[in-house]
Amino acid sequence: KGAMHSLTPLLLTVTLLLLAFLPPSLSSESFPPDYSAFVANGTWPPRPPDGVPLLTTWLVHDPTLTSPIRVQSANVFTDAGLPAESEGEVAVVNNCFYKLKKFTKFIHADRYTQKSRSDSLSKFYIRCVRGLPYSEYLLTVGGRSSPSVVSDYMSSMSSSASSMEPYLSLQMASLWDASTGTYVIPSIESDHPPTELSGKGNFYMTSIQHLEHYAEQVEYLVAKDLLPPQFLEVSQSITHVVVPAIAAAPSNALPGGPGPCVYTGRFEAWEGRCAPGVRTKNFILQPWMAQAMSGAFNRLLHVPEARPRTAESPFCLNPRLDFDAIEAAYLRGDILQVDGLMTAECLQELRRLAMEGTLYFDHKKSYVGAYLDEGLSEFDWLTVLVEEFGSRFPRMIGSTPLSTAWFYKYDSLAALEGGIGVHADQSSVNVNIWLTPDDANLDPASGGLVIYDTAPPQDDVYDPVKFRLWNNDISEGFRSDWLSEMAARNVTVPHRQNRAAIFNGKRLHATDRCRFKDGYENRRINLTLLFGDKEHGGG
Repeated sequence: KGAMHSLTPLLLTVTLLLLAFLPPSLSSESFPPDYSAFVANGTWPPRPPDGVPLLTTWLVHDPTLTSPIRVQSANVFTDAGLPAESEGEVAVVNNCFYKLKKFTKFIHADRYTQKSRSDSLSKFYIRCVRGLPYSEYLLTVGGRSSPSVVSDYMSSMSSSASSMEPYLSLQMASLWDASTGTYVIPSIESDHPPTELSGKGNFYMTSIQHLEHYAEQVEYLVAKDLLPPQFLEVSQSITHVVVPAIAAAPSNALPGGPGPCVYTGRFEAWEGRCAPGVRTKNFILQPWMAQAMSGAFNRLLHVPEARPRTAESPFCLNPRLDFDAIEAAYLRGDILQVDGLMTAECLQELRRLAMEGTLYFDHKKSYVGAYLDEGLSEFDWLTVLVEEFGSRFPRMIGSTPLSTAWFYKYDSLAALEGGIGVHADQSSVNVNIWLTPDDANLDPASGGLVIYDTAPPQDDVYDPVKFRLWNNDISEGFRSDWLSEMAARNVTVPHRQNRAAIFNGKRLHATDRCRFKDGYENRRINLTLLFGDKEHGGG
């Protein structure tokens, strides 16, 4: 065992809930800090304007379900066609999205051959899809920020968001099933563009906890002088306009409760008035909501510049680790707990990316996600970390490609109800690294991973239909029952900053219970690297 790590031995060798909501007036008078007076006199929640249809039922289809799940939305769209200008905008975004996927995969699968050219193209394509970060926009207008420059920037985002509205209308019209009086929406797919309702991290779908993360991150960036103060208009619109309107939907009222859900962001204020899960349910933004946020939702507002490596600190992996011992333990079939994995500089840079980069386009019930192929790949310190894993562990990883990577950043309140359930990944090596300081974790014995001594049948892992049983949220009960039938045992690796859990990614594993302090800087953040696929040691 090396001095800087410990090795824990192995014990043995989209369903969507679309929330109903009503569009309020956008006047600031409608959203004072105290909503109780509005509830008392019957003016809250705001009523829909004339011509906006009442609630409609959705039908969500997933091939692994034996029966569909019914959920709700607020709008009926009936546009029969798509304006030419909108069609052109959507086509450009979709084209860039598919090329972004292609070039990101090329960069990592080919072990960085011609990396600089491909990486530059990847940077171009994500900006084509998600917009230009404000700092880069400044360079196009002379380099000096001012209220008028911020206004022009926000206007460009609002215009882009508006151009997507007819396409959203067309999608919803095409999903209408008159025979059942419902809409049918496909499952969420990572290879569908964000212009599609079925695309992961799309421009239309979110949750209250997702929006609140976005507001907190904007406020963090403003406090760090990384965005000008005018961007607080976005966070304030989220907090005082969009989120309360979503919460006021009839489906969010506590059954048998005193009235509509009046959400203020303070748990003690809305608990007992709102239906369970109000912060984590999924819904589709109405066009007025996107405009209230200046079109900034799921856009690329800020990407930090990676600080260069120096001669004094050229590495990302801690050079004091006993790499031979770590590799030998993994090849024996052990589950590894490695402390002090990265140098202080690398840890600092990756945490800075996780905190500052507005890359969290995806969201789940208790966390938001940023992915390799939508922004992370351009950050040099992550590239260095991946390269060093291959060179330092030639038998464990070697030339095995990185199939994907992500940051998951947890909502401290929602995580009390659970993180990622029991699941498997399509990889040969799974590396989970925690970036949040230890003092944010209120229970040092938890907050990490629970890793089991068993894996799904080999043939199921890379079968696109069968693998859903081992990875999606819907089938979590099946996996729990399967573990019980197999009498599976597990190893728990508690959370520590700069600690890694390394194991065969096909093993079933789950997020351990989490109890972290409230506040943006205390959110639990993990960096996950998946090495290997069916063609490269993963199958």
